[in-house]
Amino acid sequence: MQDKIELVVLDLDGTIYSRQFPGGFSPRVRQTIAAVQDAGTPVTIATGRVFDFVRAIAPSLGSTLPVITAQGAVLGDPISGEVLYEALIPLKAARTVAAWADTEDRTTVFYLNESGGHTRLVQNQEHWDSETYDHWFGTPREIQPNLSEILRDSTARPLKFITVNDHTQEPDLTAALQLQFGSAVHMIRSHQLLVEGTAPLANKGHGLLRLAEQLGINPDRMLAIGDNENDIPMLRVAGLAVAMGQATPVVQAEADWIAPTLEEDGAAVALERFVLA
Repeated sequence: MQDKIELVVLDLDGTIYSRQFPGGFSPRVRQTIAAVQDAGTPVTIATGRVFDFVRAIAPSLGSTLPVITAQGAVLGDPISGEVLYEALIPLKAARTVAAWADTEDRTTVFYLNESGGHTRLVQNQEHWDSETYDHWFGTPREIQPNLSEILRDSTARPLKFITVNDHTQEPDLTAALQLQFGSAVHMIRSHQLLVEGTAPLANKGHGLLRLAEQLGINPDRMLAIGDNENDIPMLRVAGLAVAMGQATPVVQAEADWIAPTLEEDGAAVALERFVLA
């Protein structure tokens, strides 16, 4: 028999969030998350998106607990804006990445943490429409063709970077970039088209463990739902792991249960089955 779930941890993109839904969330997902919280089980977010973005949408879900953002590099209070934990890429390593990006005809964006939990986004180029990058990377973004110039500042605080890599059209660069940049950076695929780099111990699994310690909840009593490879560390930590129906076989292999797809409100189905039943 499944232990009582004491915390639900939801990925955003591909799990509960998509621009195909008004406001980003389907009505059923919104209603089910509200019902879970009304029933006494708290819900929080674990996402690759930055703290600024999550703070803006958390109130619409009624979530007040600390959130795991930037692939686990930032743990923050969405109500007060207080940053509770932060892991930055070493500046020397970030400069190596920027130098690489400056020689590539490939869209790359750096996220630089500033005061008050805010993040500055600097992108080198655009090959597609700005709306696509707005959705992928966030807003506002600065366009700066020479990323090395930005990272030359000794006070720069690099949080993460994303580079475009469509592994259906070219080789998956995740492992190659990990080898090239070394142990000072952790590379992970977060989308079919995107590869991200963070600080070495910045992943959703470590973020979830920190949150569990702060809340005094055993990870075995947590339900985590995700859809991509960056969710795997979180799925491994949680006592109950659910993968979305459109997730790759690699991700689904880490799950205890496979939900329907995003379009079929799979996260809501999982919550109804394991929390509200």
